[in-house]
Amino acid sequence: MIYRALLFVFGLLPERLQEVAEWLVSTKTTAGVAVVAVDASGRLMLFRHRYHPHGSWRLPGGHAHLGEPPEDALLRELEEEGGAVVEPGGVVHVSVSKRWPARMTIYYSARLVSPPQRTTAEVEGWRLFPLGELPPGLPAEQREAVRRATGSQRPSSRS
Repeated sequence: MIYRALLFVFGLLPERLQEVAEWLVSTKTTAGVAVVAVDASGRLMLFRHRYHPHGSWRLPGGHAHLGEPPEDALLRELEEEGGAVVEPGGVVHVSVSKRWPARMTIYYSARLVSPPQRTTAEVEGWRLFPLGELPPGLPAEQREAVRRATGSQRPSSRS
């Protein structure tokens, strides 16, 4: 009975107030974006971020801002993290963090047009890796995104 009454009242609200009410009562999720960017020679671009464990390599990406389309967030992050230019393909993988269940990451495939031109406060370095020689420590969800984007059966790690 109360639920029906609340739904009735909800239906009377202007659309913007419905959005605010829905936001207030819903579980919050943050959206991240990452890219599997491969150059013309078949090499994968990976970044070494300053806030990840020292020496670890990751796919480039970051958080989407509130209301920002994921593909726009991806292009913005690449510019902020050194100026890499890509031609985005489609979504190849979506993961939900086991450690942070309110975090979802959308992985895109892309053709790398131009690698980064600089390091930044966030990115201490970048490198192009042959698909068969990926560095150890690349997270499982990122390996899965690479596999899906490139058609590789199992991107291997260097020992």
